[in-house]
Amino acid sequence: MSSVLVVGFNVRPLARSAKKAGMKVLAVDFWGDLDLIQWTDEQLSVLDQQPNQRPDRPQIPTADALVSGVQQLLDKAGPVDYIIASGGFDDHPEAWKRLGNLAPLAGNTTEVMINARNRQLTNKIAKKYGAALPTSFEVNSQKTFQAAVNKLELPIIVKPKFGSGGFHTRVLESEAELDSYADRHHFSIPNPILVQNLIAGIDASVSILGNGQEAVTVSVNEQLIGLPELGKRRTKAYCGNIIPLETSPEIKAHLATISEDISCHLELQGSNGFDFVVDASETPYFMEINPRIQATIEAIELVSNVNVVSLHLQACQGHLPKDEPIIRAFCARVIVYAQTDCEIPNLSNIPGIVDIPMPGSVASRGDPVCTVNHIAATRKTALDRAWDIVKTIYNNLRPIHRIQKVEGNNK
Repeated sequence: MSSVLVVGFNVRPLARSAKKAGMKVLAVDFWGDLDLIQWTDEQLSVLDQQPNQRPDRPQIPTADALVSGVQQLLDKAGPVDYIIASGGFDDHPEAWKRLGNLAPLAGNTTEVMINARNRQLTNKIAKKYGAALPTSFEVNSQKTFQAAVNKLELPIIVKPKFGSGGFHTRVLESEAELDSYADRHHFSIPNPILVQNLIAGIDASVSILGNGQEAVTVSVNEQLIGLPELGKRRTKAYCGNIIPLETSPEIKAHLATISEDISCHLELQGSNGFDFVVDASETPYFMEINPRIQATIEAIELVSNVNVVSLHLQACQGHLPKDEPIIRAFCARVIVYAQTDCEIPNLSNIPGIVDIPMPGSVASRGDPVCTVNHIAATRKTALDRAWDIVKTIYNNLRPIHRIQKVEGNNK
C-alpha cells in the first residue's frame, strides 16, 4: 500500500480520492471538519474547532502554517511515499519548496510553479495559443490607480496580484464605489493590485493532466463565481462548480486545446487547472492557472469513472490516460458562506452536505460553512436541488451578535 500526505486549505476531497485509491492517507488542512476523519489514517488541522467559539487564525501565513503541520504530522506518523498539495500554496513558492524537502512532492517543481503564477508570462503564452485577455493594469498607488481607472469603463474589477479563489476581489460599478475604494485601500509597492475591465460571460475552468511534454483534458467545468445568494455579489469569490460545462462541443474543444497547449509550453506535471471567461461572442478570455489539484476533484469523481489522485500520480510519473473520462451526469457543487456571524448546528443529517463543521462551532460573516453536492441528469435539476439544500442550511444557522475568540490555540 502506498502512503500519501495530502495538504491544503480544504483537503477533505483530496483525502477522499486518495483513500478510494487504496492508499494510506495522512492529511493536514486548515479547517478540521468532522468528515475529514473518515478518509484519513492520521490528520492534523490548523484550526481547532470548539463549540461556541471561533478559533483564532494563525499569526503566520496559511501556507507556512500548513507546512508546519506537515512537519509535525510526519514527526508523529513517520515518512510517506508522496506529498500531494491542493489550494493554499499558489503564490507561496518558498512554502512549496519546503514541502518538497519534507517528502517527495508529486506535482510541479518550484520553478514551474513560479512560471505558472507569473501573470505577465502566462498572459503572453495564453495569447499565443488563441485566448483573449482582459485589459489589465498593475497599480501600487492612488495615482496609478486613478490612471488605470481613467482608461477603463465601468464596471471594473480590482484584485490582488497575488492570491487565488477570488477572495479580496471586488467589482466596482460606480464612481462612488471607485472613490470609496481609493480612499480606503492601502496601496503599496510590495502588494500591488490589478485593475481590469469586467468580462461578462460564463466562468469556466479546465482540468488538465500533464507529464511535462504532453497534456490531456480531464473535464471542462462551469465555475460559480460571486453569487449574491451566498452573500458574494460584489466580489468574484469562488462559490463552486457545475460539472461538466453545458455548452457546445466547439467551445469545450477550444478551451481544452488552449489549456493543453499552455500546459505543454510550461511543462506542467500532474493535475492543473485553467480559468477562463467565455463572453457572448464565444471568445475565451484567459484568467489564471492553478498549478496543483483543484477544488473540482470530488465533483469530477462523483460523475465520472476516474480517480483524480491516481491519474495525478501516474501523470507525474510520465503516464497519461489514453481514453477520455466518461461523464455520466451533472454535479452541482456549492460552497455555503456565512452571511452573518453565526453558530452552526449539527448539519450531518442533511443529505448532500460535506465539509461538515463541529456542531456548535462559530463562523464569522464570509467564512465557508460547508459544501453541498448534488448529482442529477440535467444541469438545471442538479443546481435547483443544490439550492434547496443551501436554503435549508441557511434556515438552520443561528445568527449571533458577538464572537468569542479562543486564546492561545494557534497551531
